Amino acid sequence: MKWHVGAMALVALWSCGYSSSASAEDPAGLKDISGQWELSLVTFGEKTVRRLKIQTAGDRFSGQSGAMKVNGRIDGHEINFELLSPDGRVFGSFAGTLKEDGWGGDGKIAGGPASWTARRPTIRPPEARHQHDFQPQEYPRAFSYALPPVLRIFPGDTVRTKTIDALGLDEKLVRRGNEGNPLTGPFYVEGALAGDTLVVHFNRIRLNRGSAISGHKIYPVVVTSDYAARIKPIDSFDSRWVLDREHNTARLLNPTAALKDFVVPIHPTLGCVGVAPRDQQSWSSHQLGEFGGNLDYNQIREGTTLYLPVFHPGALLFFGDGHAVQGDGELAALETSLDIEFTVDLIADDPIESPRAENDEFLMTMGIAGSLTAAIQQATTELMKWLESDYHLNDAELAIVLGTGMRYDVAEIVDPQLHVVAKVRKSVLSQLHEGKH
Repeated sequence: MKWHVGAMALVALWSCGYSSSASAEDPAGLKDISGQWELSLVTFGEKTVRRLKIQTAGDRFSGQSGAMKVNGRIDGHEINFELLSPDGRVFGSFAGTLKEDGWGGDGKIAGGPASWTARRPTIRPPEARHQHDFQPQEYPRAFSYALPPVLRIFPGDTVRTKTIDALGLDEKLVRRGNEGNPLTGPFYVEGALAGDTLVVHFNRIRLNRGSAISGHKIYPVVVTSDYAARIKPIDSFDSRWVLDREHNTARLLNPTAALKDFVVPIHPTLGCVGVAPRDQQSWSSHQLGEFGGNLDYNQIREGTTLYLPVFHPGALLFFGDGHAVQGDGELAALETSLDIEFTVDLIADDPIESPRAENDEFLMTMGIAGSLTAAIQQATTELMKWLESDYHLNDAELAIVLGTGMRYDVAEIVDPQLHVVAKVRKSVLSQLHEGKH
């Protein structure tokens, strides 16, 4: 199934929940353990949560949790099971009992002590809203698993909210947060677990004020060392901008004589979009990586769909760092606040290794690394994996398609990591027939 046409179908399948034989004796349907569960394992104080799918045969059951197989036996209110690695070895053994809201007990993982619980996934209540208006009150400056969610939403839900600018100013130029890419979020997506892919559709990304500010200094990292040595800062330069939302253009508030007729078209974008990083990591909102983050890619705009790997329950989705205009590499961006509307979907049990995106014109994969070479390699590899999966192309066919149709964008070059995007036009892919799903 193609991601760019099949996400909603997978979300619908996941949202159906589980089969249950609820009865007066067992109103929650917990004794019939067939179907889907969320399995939480705690070892040495660290918790991981994985999706668990179970099939029963009498008092025996089997199932799958990620790459692990599950085999066990249930006897009334007692349960015993093992997690088996792909090669058949016992990874963990567990025993437990039926509890009020699920199952739980103790066990061992790789020889060490562990505790566990298993609960049915949260199902959307009939009265739950599908559209949300969220007014942020606080703006964190980190992508972190430890931050409490500001709003819990379900796959298929739409949220209307806003961001403040990189300096902490809102649409009325009132300071609402600290300087340094303050973020809106995190949003908790019900049902999202590690190993899933979060899908974010940007329905609207719009300016909500008529001003912006940009940098006006050349970054030494983008020029040769001899040129960098003779750069002279122009401290008197006024880099404030007027944003004309009626004509969709931007101009300097107090231009120099050379720039008095300099006008640029507006293309609002989000500089920061990301989820909580893997394990117990927390990253500054200046950082970027496999979790997304400070991507600063000028194609993350209205009409784009972004795919992000999930590392924690709920994914924990953040936004921020609005730009009215940004060229490739983010040598300078027009920092401003934005109104945004997004819809979330979920692709269960189908992980990706770095962010991906698409719009009406392109499929795009993102390479984020410490060198330009490594970033290009990652972006290219991820695009090849995407086409290999969706179109069943062999290596020679991939070489032909990408060798003639691939393009690269240098999205970010001035932040801690370099960001390169590999992309291919959908019009190129529309010519592919053999092997296509």
